[in-house]
Amino acid sequence: MISLESLVAALRSDDPNLRQKAAMQLGAQDASAVMHALVPLMATEPNDYVRETLIWAVVAQPKAATPQLVAALDRADLPKEPVLHALSKVGDPATVGAILPHAADADPVVAAKAWWALGRIASHESLATLISHLGSDQASLRHGLTRALLQFGAPAIDALAEALDSDEPAVRSHAAEVLVAFADPTHYGTVERRSGLDFSEKAADVLRASKAPEVDGALLLATVTDDRPGLLEAANRLRDERS
Repeated sequence: MISLESLVAALRSDDPNLRQKAAMQLGAQDASAVMHALVPLMATEPNDYVRETLIWAVVAQPKAATPQLVAALDRADLPKEPVLHALSKVGDPATVGAILPHAADADPVVAAKAWWALGRIASHESLATLISHLGSDQASLRHGLTRALLQFGAPAIDALAEALDSDEPAVRSHAAEVLVAFADPTHYGTVERRSGLDFSEKAADVLRASKAPEVDGALLLATVTDDRPGLLEAANRLRDERS
């Protein structure tokens, strides 16, 4: 059997095929002993396919990987996006404190990846931070934050209901869009999967009761731009009920 050290050395090869083969072999065995070397190589891997395989190899050993991933977030010489991506797959609530500062990163790609990691973990302590980013005028950021908030279930719906009363139209509009997505009974985020509960009717109640005009705009937008049957049905029903 090839030693772990030899496999780590192969990850430094100029040949991506050799790096991919080494990454696959590391993922198939206990690589805890070399995790200190594996995480930085994962973060700096230039090939998308090899990097995804390395992330798989890292998260296969979450107990050993988590402290190394958290430490990597503090290193100025390592890119943050792949590290946050790995942490989103580990999903350890103990890492929320380390991830939160990156939710406001100047790089929107890093910020969005931090949002997704926080959404996958769905710890209540991160919800207020995510809500504070509502209203972006960048479509990709807006979509990324929506995806993250949809993981939080009932607590997010309560926070979004408050956001519908914001003084900022962009915040109200974004909050309404997320609530419309929550009203889709076929949606299941992190909290829904954990609890087995369906929060779609809770979101629908908020949308029915809101006086914010942005709700009508979000419902109309869903009916003309979305093709998910559950969301379309819910949006059309709520439009009828609000008219």
